Formats: sequence, structure tokens, C-alpha cells
Amino acid sequence: MQMKRGHHTVNKVIACVLSFILIIMAIAVPAHAEEKQVETTPSRIPLSKLEETIDAYVASYEKYTAAVSVVAIKNGETIVNKAYGYADIEKQRKADTSTVFEWASISKLLVYTSVMQLVEQGKLDLETDIREYLPEGFFKKLRYNDPITLMNLMHHNAGWEDQTAAEVFYYSEDETLELGETLRKNEPKQIYKPNSVVGYSNYGAGLAGYIVEEISGQPFYEYVNQHIFEPLHMNDTSIHPTGQDHPDLAQRRNEIEGYTKDLKLIPENRVYVTFYPTGAAIGTAEDLGKFLAALMPVDDSNVLFKNRDTLNEMLSTSLYYDGTSTPRFAHGFVEMEYWVPTLMHEGNLKGFSSKVVFDPASKFGMVVMTNQSFEEIYYYGLIKEIFGDNVNSNRITSEGGGYFQSARRPAARFTDLFRQLDITKFSKAELSSLYNVVEHNGEVEKISFTPYMDYLPVSKWKVNLIVISFIPVILAILFSVTALLVYFIRMLLYKLNKRGNPRIDFNKYHLAINFAGVALLLNLFIIQTKLRFPNYPGYSSLRINLMFNLLYVVLAVAYLGLLIYKLRKSNYRKKKKVMYIMSGISALILAAFIVGWNLYV
Repeated sequence: MQMKRGHHTVNKVIACVLSFILIIMAIAVPAHAEEKQVETTPSRIPLSKLEETIDAYVASYEKYTAAVSVVAIKNGETIVNKAYGYADIEKQRKADTSTVFEWASISKLLVYTSVMQLVEQGKLDLETDIREYLPEGFFKKLRYNDPITLMNLMHHNAGWEDQTAAEVFYYSEDETLELGETLRKNEPKQIYKPNSVVGYSNYGAGLAGYIVEEISGQPFYEYVNQHIFEPLHMNDTSIHPTGQDHPDLAQRRNEIEGYTKDLKLIPENRVYVTFYPTGAAIGTAEDLGKFLAALMPVDDSNVLFKNRDTLNEMLSTSLYYDGTSTPRFAHGFVEMEYWVPTLMHEGNLKGFSSKVVFDPASKFGMVVMTNQSFEEIYYYGLIKEIFGDNVNSNRITSEGGGYFQSARRPAARFTDLFRQLDITKFSKAELSSLYNVVEHNGEVEKISFTPYMDYLPVSKWKVNLIVISFIPVILAILFSVTALLVYFIRMLLYKLNKRGNPRIDFNKYHLAINFAGVALLLNLFIIQTKLRFPNYPGYSSLRINLMFNLLYVVLAVAYLGLLIYKLRKSNYRKKKKVMYIMSGISALILAAFIVGWNLYV
């Protein structure tokens, strides 16, 4: 009996021990399983398969690819760093991880980071009127008295018109100007009230870079070298206006060519950026990856800022789409909702497209750099593959469609004419399904299908007025062509009939102004051709064309003055008088067209 009781006691002890073990295992196994959980990209691709996935993606689009460099960062570590394709197709020079690409507008992230460093030091305030940081009388063309802040520069909503491509790019290092001087020289008109409209502004970002210069006492590129590139060991990157602070890097940049989406070589693809902080950076994708990693530090250590709170502030939402809770900008970084919320920035320059996208929460990000202008396969397609579909959209049930025009437009520059022709009509269905829309009392006030700019409604009356304004211009050109043809036919008939030449008299002025009218048409066609993608002409290459337009205005005024004088002093036959007067009216119409659309120097 005693033995049975002891045996029972032993069983109870064993049962207790086993229960304890099972409890421990129940607690430990989930933790162990979680530890073993496979890490993935936002689109659920296992990180262990990421390189293989990218390889397969590139292979499937190889025939459409010039060169592409891809870097992926996770928890501060580079997990993919590969280059594909050819830096120079004609010379069969392959791209590698040391290939130098253009950052283009991604350069602006260096501006915003520099500003936030100075904010952290108490030297700048994001809500202070920037005129307090600039030399007195810096601006000459402000339309509104509202303050313009650094936040406005980060959000592209200070209200400036857009610059022409000719003002943003140049081709010779000899044209380089000091940043403050070039900002004064190329100051745009302010056409919107600050905070009212988003219109992407290279001038605004360049101005923020100049403020960094003024406050730090260093040229912007020197400031960035000291406070960003050197601490991050970005030895293969430069944001000097011409890259000459790093000559070997500039040489490596010249060894890569730029191409269109369909792989056509773009000649003269080495351009320099007038407001250079906005787009002058050149370097390897690996170096850009180092900058990206610094934006997602894995612990409290932070190379870019002394205080982690400053980085958190910079990457926090600072602007929402109007009337919504949808994030738009985080202090210059674009907020984009893929399968996870991300921050990103894009860059396009003549022959180059670059993009950086990252998810601060999971500390995963990617860099994609190509030598193809407005490239889409990697710029959009690969990013979608890794981050999932873009889901940003605020949809409405608008009562109807309408005409819209980009808020990013010139208003007092010669390209305004060509931008006005880009007015687009959107149907109700298109507005409802595709765009972020701001609506008031049933009327659409603006739409935004990219974070970088709003599109504003254009009245049907204005659209019709623009169309109607071309009718007299076309008639004036047709008259000039007809007048020349009639004169040359008369000359031919005189020759055939052996009657000599027709009397010259005032005809020489009449012929000259009509010949100039036809030449004006050809000149406008040349300007439009030069401005067509992917040319990006320098202003110097357009100067002679714009000067000719101005010369035409002078000739038209001179002709009208001479015509009035001659009509008062001489008696012409009614038929000739009508022809001379019609030529004068045509010249007046064409001169008004040139002046009205700012088509002159």
C-alpha cells in the first residue's frame, strides 16, 4: 500500500514537470517562429529572392533597356547592388556599379536635408518669411504680399510661374554663374497666391539652396560635401554645378550616353542645371543608396542629424491634398501610397531618369537609375513590382468634365504659347476614376494626378478665345504667302511677255514685309522644333530666333509708319492701295501675336 502511494506521487511530479515544459514550449515556440519569419518587400517578395526577381525582370525587358542600376537597402544594409545593360550602346560599353548617372531632381532631397540641418541648429525656421534670410530687395516680381516660407519652397506652392527649359539648362561650363546671381537674373513672376496652388518649381528649390549658402557662409556644394557626402562616405557623388570639384567623376559621367525610351541616342546629353541645387548631382547608385540608408537608421545613431527627432520631423507629413487626409509632401519628400506608405522622389534630365522610394517603417528602400529619358519600365514598372500598386486616389462624383491646364506653366515667357496648346479636356468619368480632385459647390477647382502639380480648370470661353486668336494669324500668314506668289507670278508673266519687270516703287517695302511674314512662320516652326523633346535647348541657341521675332516687330512698325506717310503723299491705284493696307494689317496682327505671347528676347 505504501508503494502504490509513492508511485502515485512520482507520477504527479512527472505530470507537473511535463506540464511546465509544455507551458514553456507554448510560450517559446511562437517567439521562435516569429524570429524565423521570412522578411519580404512591401509586395511580399522574400528578400532572399529579391535579386533573383530583379534579374528576371530586367531579362524580360532587356531589348528595351540601355543601362539601369538598382540598389536595395534593408535595415541600413545594401542587399542588392547591380547594374545591367550598356552605358554606351554604340561603343558597347557595359554599365557596372561604378557607372555614374544623373540624380536630376532627386538632388532636391539634398536641399531639403540641408535646410533641416540648419533648422535643427536654430539658424533657420520653416515658417519665417524667406526675405529675412535673403539680401534686401532680392525679389523684383512678387505679386502678393503674403509671406513665402521655406515650407512653401518644399511644397512647391510659393506661386511662381515655371521657367522655360532654355532657362533651366545650359551646355557650356563657361555659362556658369554664381547661384545668387543666376536666381536674380532668372526670377520668375509670381502668378499664384502662396499656399493656394502646387506648381513644381526648380526656382523655389534652387532658392532654398541659396538660403543654405547665405546662412552657412559656404557655397551650397561645399556645404553638402562637408555635411552630407563626407559623413556618409559618398566619395562617388558631386553636386558641383559642373562636377569639377571631382574631375575624375565628371570624366566618368562623360563616358555614359543618354537615350530616349526607344533607345535613340540623345546628342549633347550632358547638360548643366542653372539653379544647380535642384538637379546637378551626379554619382553612382551605390552612393545614392548610402544617402537612402541614412534616412532609415536602424538605431538611435544618426549621421545626418544630431537629434533623431529632426529626421522624424523631416519625414513626417507637412502637406495634405486639399480637403483630404491623404498625405502629399513630407518636407519636400513626396508621399506615395503603394501597398505600404512610402516616401520618394523622382528625377528626369536629358537622357536620364532616377527614382528613390523607401518605407521608413520597415526600413526598406530602393534606388533605380537609368540613362533613358522619361523611362518607365524600371522607373515605374520595377518599383511597382517591388512595392505593389500605387493606390493614391481621392475620387469624386463630379457633375461633369472640363478643360484643365497645368499650374506648372510659364505666364510671361516665350514658351507660354506652346504650353497653352496643352490644355486638355477631361470627361466626368476620367475625373471620377483617375485624379485627386478639389470640388466646391459642384464645381471642380483643381485636380492633381501627380503630387508635384495641380491642374486648374480653364473656361470654355478662354479655350475658344485661344482658338479664335489663331484665325487672324493664319489669315495674315496666308495673305503674306499669297502676296509673294502673286508678285512672282507677275514677274514671270512680265518676263514671258518681254515687258521687263513690274514697277518697284512702294512694292519693295510691300514685298519685304510679306517675305518677313513668311520667314516669321518658318522661324516659329524652328523654335517649336527646338523645344520639342528631347532637345532641351540652351537659351543661347534660341536667342537668334527670338531676336528675329523682335526684328519683325520693328519692321512691322516701320512699315506701318512708312505706309501712312506714303498714302498721304502719293496717289496709288485702289487695287494697290488695298494690297499695301492689307499687308500693313497682316504685319500688325503678327507683331501683336509676337508681343502678346512674349515670343521675343
